[in-house]
Amino acid sequence: MITLNHVSFGYQGQSKQLKEINLKIKEGECVVITGSSGCGKTTLTRVMNGLIPHFYEGELTGNVAIKDQDTRQWPLWKIGQTVGSVFQDPKSQFFTSIVRDELAFGMGNYGASLNEMSRRLSGVLENRSLRDLEYRSLMQLSSGQKQSVAVAAAEMVQPDIYIMDEPSANLDMKATEQMRRMLLQLKEQGKTIVIAEHRLYYLTDVADRIVYMEDGRIIDLFTPEQLIAFSDEKLAELGLRGPVLTHGRSGRAGICKESEQRLNIRNLSVQYRRAKQPALRDVNLNVAKGEVVALIGKNGAGKTTLARTICGLIGEKCGTIAFNAQSVPRKRRRQQCWFVMQDTVYQLFTDSVWNEIMLNHPVTAETTARAELLLKQLHLWAIKDRHPASLSGGQKQRLVLGVGLMQQTDLMILDEPTSGLDGKNLCRVIDQIKDLRARGCGILIITHDHELVAGACDRVVKLRDGQIILNKKTSDLKLATLVHEMTNY
Repeated sequence: MITLNHVSFGYQGQSKQLKEINLKIKEGECVVITGSSGCGKTTLTRVMNGLIPHFYEGELTGNVAIKDQDTRQWPLWKIGQTVGSVFQDPKSQFFTSIVRDELAFGMGNYGASLNEMSRRLSGVLENRSLRDLEYRSLMQLSSGQKQSVAVAAAEMVQPDIYIMDEPSANLDMKATEQMRRMLLQLKEQGKTIVIAEHRLYYLTDVADRIVYMEDGRIIDLFTPEQLIAFSDEKLAELGLRGPVLTHGRSGRAGICKESEQRLNIRNLSVQYRRAKQPALRDVNLNVAKGEVVALIGKNGAGKTTLARTICGLIGEKCGTIAFNAQSVPRKRRRQQCWFVMQDTVYQLFTDSVWNEIMLNHPVTAETTARAELLLKQLHLWAIKDRHPASLSGGQKQRLVLGVGLMQQTDLMILDEPTSGLDGKNLCRVIDQIKDLRARGCGILIITHDHELVAGACDRVVKLRDGQIILNKKTSDLKLATLVHEMTNY
């Protein structure tokens, strides 16, 4: 189905991201591509789905064929009938504003009849549990919901090949399980699947082969059984996430004292204009000095709404928010805390990694030394002169985190800081969080990453339908209980 012979590629004005790639993927096979952030996984998917060379400019050498057709000679619209693509950032592939319209868009472009579109639309909405979102605005969806819509939109065209770039990056654990079941269904239908991914635990019974990349090259290939048999030391050496649901590095139990609270929320409710139900209802939450609190819950439960309200980006309907025991009005809140957003595009403004991390900071020996140290700790120093737009998703994620760490505020809110990160960079982020905790910063982390919760968080707070339904120390939750709480919403 897909053949790559001696394929190399470098984006215009950059060094090669792919180097001498040789790979054959059979019909009905599921191949997972993994490796550290920036190793070339996304670029390889773009070669396979024809975006390189038809959309992304650069130097492509070697031969790329889909069903024995040279992708250079095959028009992109024709490739799109055979290859369904799901990007890491689902917004970048949306063309309409309503879920229903987006799902039907591809079929409409290929001239499908209204009856056929309606039939497929009804089936996809039911099978992918999207019926409640059918008439929702895409802009109003959570990141995970957008990802689910992107997968469903690709499925509507019924391609023979699916190529997915980090499809679980924005999904909660229950949605990830739904993704696993969907992939198994596609395999049963004989579809060929290629997935670039860091989270491997949900793919061990789906994948036929796992391709491991380093620095633009394929270094090794192994089976899921071989991956599961790897020791912890071997996984750490390769920088891979655990292939089974493991507890990760242990955190510590936080002690919340009334006199040491960084954040105090009382009776908070938030309701969007024209919404029938509140997004948050009667939320009460404390975050102490030096405490790391995980905020979990399904996509759309209200986690990001809570974070944006704390920062003053959204106004509350009622309730109070206090920093360091002082009630703070909405307009002043954004000056006293820092919010590292999940969507990195909203927080990158300059023309280089170095200028980004130094933005709004005076150029002094102290700030320069702190910026250099952070970039080295986050494994970004070697690309300090690169434009942020040219970075991989994981590199952007670490850069935005570094920008937040430069602020030195008393309260830090991180929204999915480890989405798109490999095992080594997950550990680097955990180390940075522990450094923040050591200097007394209060930290609230929105996450679906059980390894991050187990490795860095003192307490777990769970939201459902805008209300807190669980508030426990991480040390009081066994592995099975933690995974259950993060999977069952």
